[in-house]
Amino acid sequence: MTESRTADVAVVGAGVSGLTAARRLAQAGLSVVVTEASDRVGGRAMNLDVADGVITEGGGQWVGPGQDRILSLLDELGLETFKTHVDGKSIYRRRGRSKRYDGLVPPLSPLALADFAQLQLRLERMARTVPLDTPWTARRARSWDATTFGHWLDANAMTAEAKEMFTVGFSVTNAEDPHATSLLVQLARIRGAGGIGHTLNITGGAQESRVAGGTVRIAQRLAGELGDAVVLDSPVVEIAHDADGVSVRSARVDVRADRVIVAMSPADAARIRVTPGLPTRRTMLQRRWSVGAESKLFAVYDRPFWREQGLNGQAVTDLPVAQYVVDNSPPDGSVGILLTFLGTAGQRPDAILDDPAARRSAVLDDLAVLFGPRAANPTEYLEKDWTHEPWISGCVGSRAPGSLTQYTDADRCPVGRIHWAGTETATVNQGYFDGAVRAAERAVREVLDSGLLKVASRPAG
Repeated sequence: MTESRTADVAVVGAGVSGLTAARRLAQAGLSVVVTEASDRVGGRAMNLDVADGVITEGGGQWVGPGQDRILSLLDELGLETFKTHVDGKSIYRRRGRSKRYDGLVPPLSPLALADFAQLQLRLERMARTVPLDTPWTARRARSWDATTFGHWLDANAMTAEAKEMFTVGFSVTNAEDPHATSLLVQLARIRGAGGIGHTLNITGGAQESRVAGGTVRIAQRLAGELGDAVVLDSPVVEIAHDADGVSVRSARVDVRADRVIVAMSPADAARIRVTPGLPTRRTMLQRRWSVGAESKLFAVYDRPFWREQGLNGQAVTDLPVAQYVVDNSPPDGSVGILLTFLGTAGQRPDAILDDPAARRSAVLDDLAVLFGPRAANPTEYLEKDWTHEPWISGCVGSRAPGSLTQYTDADRCPVGRIHWAGTETATVNQGYFDGAVRAAERAVREVLDSGLLKVASRPAG
């Protein structure tokens, strides 16, 4: 039987954004009920078991300097971080030749290095003209939104090598081909992340640190504080809103509340029937939302043997599959884990990647080229493909080209008593955990500014 509850605010989605919103509301003295479609909390944060007491992160995993809101939340929850392993030399491989190097910048040819620098300078100069909260008001917004980041690189890169570097880096961070990303969206992301260096770098950048025990512990710790206010296995089928409040119907619980925060990607929020219907801008935004299809691939070894060779496990390559590799081992190095990504633009496009055994073989072949024959024989091989999650459409995606100027702030503009959260709605560090927290806190401010606090709080139940 479906349980009936009342609360000041209903929250849909028990990822980091939804649970952060629920916690902030509870801290403000409001009662909450959180509904989650899955049988677990965390959304696109989850652990994969590697060995006894050893995990790797199947979803989002990194935090870095400048991501103040997620770092503050980690402190509040008593969670510790550790640095991504960078001690040793990285590998740069192109056209059959491998080079080892120190520092952040791969040893590009002098012409390609100059080209990379001019591309970065131009992109960051353009990004500074894009208002953070209203990127569609930039002077060249329409023309930038009408083209893609990939087409801009095609037209403005002078060397194939520099273009390849941008393509690999932004394919991994965006979880989609630059030719599917609006140039205006990319410029807004660069502005919101504090620059290209912060976006792509490990040391001093967005990939600098990981959460001890995995980032899913953020959601687990938040849900633990909220207790039975979190209801799992309860996908929401309808949100009805009127002048007096909202009714949230889900598989296990129906919630009557004053307001609701939907903390889901726009693509996933489209599954929920809303009555009366959503405005056209919001409806079309949800329909046209582009979802990332990136997968994470892990090769596990009895120890991080590459460190014995003076390597740090990082590689940037033009190999068929493993175009970006990073050491994802636990902080004590008790086992070795190499992580690469599937879905990078320019990767091997043939059907072999649809066959699990052939895909595994292709990945390990590439790792063996980079790190020697031992890399071809892992003790375990793991994959996480987000396109096959039952309640999540895929990785963090973005608006289709042309839709940012057309639908403007429909991603986060409240619809009556419905508010929107999720990292996709953030203007700073969009796509990161920091963006998820910022979006949650923005939605909570909207709720509190509505005057709800003055009439709260009804006990949840």
